[in-house]
Amino acid sequence: MKCFTGYMLVAVVFALLSVSTPPSSAAEVEGVVLCDSGPVDNPQVRAYGTLRDSAGGTPLYRSVAGEKPGYFRLELPPGKYFLTAAGTLNGAEYFSFHGANPITVTDERLWIPFTATPRTEASVKDAEATRLTGTVTFKGKPVADAQVSLYAASEEQFKGMGLLTRTSGEDGTFGFDPEAGDYVLVARKRESAKGEMPLRKGDLFCYYPGNPLSVAAGKETRIEIPCHPKDDLAAFLGDWSRIKRLNAGLARFRDKASDAPEPYSIAGRATDLQGKPVAGLYVTAYRGEPGRIFQMHFLRMKSEYMARTDENGRYVIGVREMGPYYLVAREICGESPQKGELYGLYEGNVDHAVIVGQPLANADITVGRVMAEASRKPAPGASRHNRQDMVLRLGDTVIARDTEWSGRVEISGRVVVKRGVTLTVRPGTVVRFRRIDRNDDGIGDGEIRVIGRIVAKGTPGRRIRFTSAERVPRKGDWSYLLLFTSGEENVIERCIFEYAFTGLQAHFSRGDIRDSLFRRNREGLRFGRAELRIEHNDITDNTYGIRHTRLEGPVTITRNRISGNEVGIFFVPSNQNIVDFSPQRYRVDPQLEMFPLVTQNNIEKNRRYNCQLGERQGYDVSFGGNWWGTVAEPDIYAKLYDKKVDDSLGNVNVRPYLKAPVRGAGARGN
Repeated sequence: MKCFTGYMLVAVVFALLSVSTPPSSAAEVEGVVLCDSGPVDNPQVRAYGTLRDSAGGTPLYRSVAGEKPGYFRLELPPGKYFLTAAGTLNGAEYFSFHGANPITVTDERLWIPFTATPRTEASVKDAEATRLTGTVTFKGKPVADAQVSLYAASEEQFKGMGLLTRTSGEDGTFGFDPEAGDYVLVARKRESAKGEMPLRKGDLFCYYPGNPLSVAAGKETRIEIPCHPKDDLAAFLGDWSRIKRLNAGLARFRDKASDAPEPYSIAGRATDLQGKPVAGLYVTAYRGEPGRIFQMHFLRMKSEYMARTDENGRYVIGVREMGPYYLVAREICGESPQKGELYGLYEGNVDHAVIVGQPLANADITVGRVMAEASRKPAPGASRHNRQDMVLRLGDTVIARDTEWSGRVEISGRVVVKRGVTLTVRPGTVVRFRRIDRNDDGIGDGEIRVIGRIVAKGTPGRRIRFTSAERVPRKGDWSYLLLFTSGEENVIERCIFEYAFTGLQAHFSRGDIRDSLFRRNREGLRFGRAELRIEHNDITDNTYGIRHTRLEGPVTITRNRISGNEVGIFFVPSNQNIVDFSPQRYRVDPQLEMFPLVTQNNIEKNRRYNCQLGERQGYDVSFGGNWWGTVAEPDIYAKLYDKKVDDSLGNVNVRPYLKAPVRGAGARGN
């Protein structure tokens, strides 16, 4: 699904007259409703108080016919309205919706010409899964490379990427897999790939005339979204000269807020790991707040500030306000990062943010393939830290070249390993985190965020230790070692993680995690969509031993000792989903469904539950082939929190369970 910058301007019929008596204080509105063959017959313009009413409710005001074909007149008291227009010509029905809805009306006299497109109806058929498909068209012909965006019908502005965005194919087609619900479909096609946010003259704006659209569960709903060009009647009409004479001498209304250029801009270039420019990427700027530290969930928010890279990889994003903006460049938007997708964060600082209003030459972004880069050895000449008697002290740091750590490292901030860069941690290294809580959330902010690659391989007797630097350490003194959208495979062997919020988190990344100890953390390990092998580890004395948020990726959890935690394994979905940020029920992406293989582990003596399913987790999970500390089935089930306790959850299937502990489980060596 492709991402795009958001702007909406569709000429629609504006104007209405009260169905009762004319308002005492009202704006005079006149205009014309046009289809591609000229003025429509019987133009009807309606003003509604809400978006939902505009889909068939009772209008607050209606227009009356003007003096010439296709013309209308109306009076509207000051306020905000959703405006639609309709008409017929040669037996065909036409429809228009104002892209700036809801429109604010003052006492200004307005003239508005509107372009209307054919009214199309949805077709619905039974399907194995809930689907929404369709075609983007202009004058009946398919439109390729249009950005089609899906918005919740409850929204009142249809800008930015929406809940989901797709790019139409060469035949103009697109497809979504949404949850059942009500949506608004809007498409845009820009002739220029330079990425400016507003649509320019001649760009196509496309609004589905049946919005809001209801998508039913277990059905495929198919639609056509017709387009018209912005501010280009010559390209839209067969007889432009006739219309030109009709509106001669009249002041034309323009959406001033939309036509005005944004006062500030962010510009840069997107390149791949070899430094080559990448065209066609979508760059999103997420508005931040001064003083707020970056957190990964910011990237799940929606934003109207987007642009597309041109053939030289360059982009320009217009923004309205000064301040920090987090930058992401990617091929796909509106959902989670996909394996193989080109993806990159701005890495000029640990917040991935530019500050609009401060000098910045270029906001350049390096992109790489998520979970799909070939592993490599660190480049010759990597910077090293070898002195055993010295301490490497780091605050907020972006590691921009291959680097080795050894001896002692003390971190008083956040360390980011840049895309394409490998951090190698030598055996026996101790990495300590100072407790610094900048956002006052009770959790230390120290972290290592790996967007490139980390290789931390201890040896027997010389484990690598990630721990607190406080004299009296406690859980949550530092945040985590985070693997995020890294391309290469990460290696964690014979390491100790302690006193963190989460010892190790992995999202949209690959890694081997073995022979390590996770203890005294709030969470030992957490993962989402990832490709992981978690083998031969000791996971003990954490609040949650292993916490996972998705069932989408090959994850193997085997021959571990998971004991002495409050909860051994905890599966609770995150709030991110491909359609909604807070769905009622977690839904696995069917294209990526691959439940974790959890077998040959000793999962026992966890204080509350050996396994717990969290809110919105309605899937059955299979954890057969593990030792649960007993052969008494009632005692096994007593330490599971699933459907037997809460009917809204799935079942934890433990059969066949082992009759004895797994020999050799847990970390090997000293």
